[in-house]
Amino acid sequence: MPTCNECKSFFPIEDDPGRGDCVQQNVDARQTYYSARIVNTDNDASNCESFQKK
Repeated sequence: MPTCNECKSFFPIEDDPGRGDCVQQNVDARQTYYSARIVNTDNDASNCESFQKK
C-alpha cells in the first residue's frame, strides 16, 4: 500500500512531522496555479489519481 509520504507531491511540515502538504499543479485555459492541502504522512494513496512514486 503506497502512502502519501512516498509521493513526489508530498512536502512535510516542519512543526508537525506526522503531516504534510500535498501540492498539485493545475492548468486551466488561462493560467497555471498550485493548490495545496494538508494530509497525514501515513494516508493510503492507492486511490489517489495524482500519486507519483519518489
